[in-house]
Amino acid sequence: MFSWFGYFMKFAERIRVIADAGFDEAMISWEDELEPWALKKEDFPEIVRKSGLGITNIHAPFIGYSDIWTASRLEIQPKLEVFRDYIRDCRRFDIPVMVMHTNDLDEFEPDLDKGKAFFSELADTAEKYGVDLAVENVSRQHLLDYLLGEIDTPRFGMCYDSSHDFLEEQNSGRILKKYKQRIKALHLSDNDFKQDRHWIPREGNIPLDEVMAEILTVPTIETISYEVVANEAWRQQEPAAFAAAVLKSLRMKA
Repeated sequence: MFSWFGYFMKFAERIRVIADAGFDEAMISWEDELEPWALKKEDFPEIVRKSGLGITNIHAPFIGYSDIWTASRLEIQPKLEVFRDYIRDCRRFDIPVMVMHTNDLDEFEPDLDKGKAFFSELADTAEKYGVDLAVENVSRQHLLDYLLGEIDTPRFGMCYDSSHDFLEEQNSGRILKKYKQRIKALHLSDNDFKQDRHWIPREGNIPLDEVMAEILTVPTIETISYEVVANEAWRQQEPAAFAAAVLKSLRMKA
């Protein structure tokens, strides 16, 4: 379960909720937490592991992904080094996977060669440090489709997000069926086909039984993980109840 799930609490308290609910692992966002409870990201792994949880992956922060497809090599080099540092952090803290996006939501004209060059270099870094690089299916799924078709290295693959996938009718499971063997991470949740809700499975309209049927055919997928966010109604209840409902939905899929 992802470490941010919609309740404003200290990081350690959120992790404790996940652990107490009965999960085995947590996914964490790899950026410092600020007000009102400041905490350095380098402190996250110890807190998670002291709670008895493993760490499935880290999620790189949102720092201008669209630039990857538009900026010159000289302009993009500092950002490439930042992402390389995140991969090195995975090696340092014994975290197997780094998740990142292909692009932001803003409008832009992608240069495919620039995107391929950037992600190819990151894929090489991932191979060097023995870390899986999982690129998430966000908007413009054709960009991820392109990257998966062009970069065929063992450590480079997809973070499959079901909520993102079912926001546009032309997607709706296509990239999952095409590249399920390349899945390195999962962000499972539900929505109403209107917005990226990240609801608990079965609270929306996504055919998650069909999604899970595809996922469970891949023998290399060992961890089923959910990126869910409590809506206003859930936030009127205790976070423990929310986490328990998430785990129940997961078990219904197993």
